[in-house]
Amino acid sequence: MTKNQLLDNRYQIINKLHETNLSITFQGKDTKNFNRLCLIKQLKSSYNPQLKKQLEQRFQQEAKILERLGNHPQIPDLYSYFSENNQFYLIQEWIAGGNLQERLEKQGKLTESEVKDILIKILPVLEFLQKNQIIHRDIKPSNIMVNREKLPILIDFGIVKEIYTIVNQKTPYTVLGIGTPGFISPEQKKGQPTHASDIYSLGLTAIYLLSNQLPIDPFSWRKDVPNINSEFSNILSRAIEENLSDRYNTATEMLTELNKPQSLIPTRVLQNPAPAPSSKMQNSKLLIIQISLTFIAIIVTILSQATNIFINLNKSKELYKKIDIENIEIIAKKSLNLTIKKAKLAINKAKTSQKKAELEIARDELQIAIKELENIPENQSIENQIQTKKTEYLKIINQINQALKKRPCYELLFQIDSCQEYPIKLDLPLSP
Repeated sequence: MTKNQLLDNRYQIINKLHETNLSITFQGKDTKNFNRLCLIKQLKSSYNPQLKKQLEQRFQQEAKILERLGNHPQIPDLYSYFSENNQFYLIQEWIAGGNLQERLEKQGKLTESEVKDILIKILPVLEFLQKNQIIHRDIKPSNIMVNREKLPILIDFGIVKEIYTIVNQKTPYTVLGIGTPGFISPEQKKGQPTHASDIYSLGLTAIYLLSNQLPIDPFSWRKDVPNINSEFSNILSRAIEENLSDRYNTATEMLTELNKPQSLIPTRVLQNPAPAPSSKMQNSKLLIIQISLTFIAIIVTILSQATNIFINLNKSKELYKKIDIENIEIIAKKSLNLTIKKAKLAINKAKTSQKKAELEIARDELQIAIKELENIPENQSIENQIQTKKTEYLKIINQINQALKKRPCYELLFQIDSCQEYPIKLDLPLSP
């Protein structure tokens, strides 16, 4: 593909935006529709005639689904899809504006009201998907654009990976899974996504926008957003529950909770000024003296009671401080154990893997584990253990990177046979 090349006798390439093992994405324009900007996605074809035929059939089916989804105002339109010179092309609506990941990197953490506004506007899109029996499976900040009307647009439905995955379901080798480490739900990791999997990813996206980091568990993230409204934080924590039974099952359910008055972010209410005191003077000196004496007596009583309260308050503060320290230690140890457990799964995956894609996922999961270790609340009792684990995981990541560099070919779907001759072997520790 070259700049200014014309596809289907109307779509002109402007520049290349992104390339993966499976596809190339370009910015283009429609020369037969007032040079309207568009997104051009080219699917890399197969050299295997049988596989190519299956790809074409699946391409047509998936494109029709994408065309139907484009009827929603917050999902890009699919203008056209076709094959040309043994390649497959999708022509989609061009969304002017940046994505939420870019916004986060540019302006820093989003406010609670900004994140809540995004959720309220994007959840109806998930409702639409659920009604059409579609699971997005890759919701994350970079897949949510914000257009000029400040409306969030959900992009990248993983159609390319979906096509290759379904075509190769009966083959003995592994294809790239749909989803991004760090935002993927537990059940989706097992290959069993549900509509609640999108809720999980959206909840993690919201927390990431608020704190600029991914949470270790449904509760530890609150320390990074200390002033968040309690009702709103409960909603987000429920959205990222690991157990499906504890999570929102539908977008409608979560949206209803968000729209309840008690989950609204509280605003300050200005009080009316107190009425001015009466300007009348007392004429009796005796009455003034009596009032003064009474006032002094009241002050003495209040000071005496305040002293007792202050003493008790100091005792309470010491008690709460002790309890708080104990709670932080419990949370820290729990977070550490959970991270080690997840890292162990990633290391086992790396030890048994024969695939480039699987190794890359294991490496990404270990990188996330290191980030989680850095976010564990400070606690002297486990500080040495945290540093030891970070060093160990970094060493394993380096081993994986070195092994991948020595790999003589990429595990492309249409070149898999030659790649299988070169299994990757790693010298990893028996346990993390």
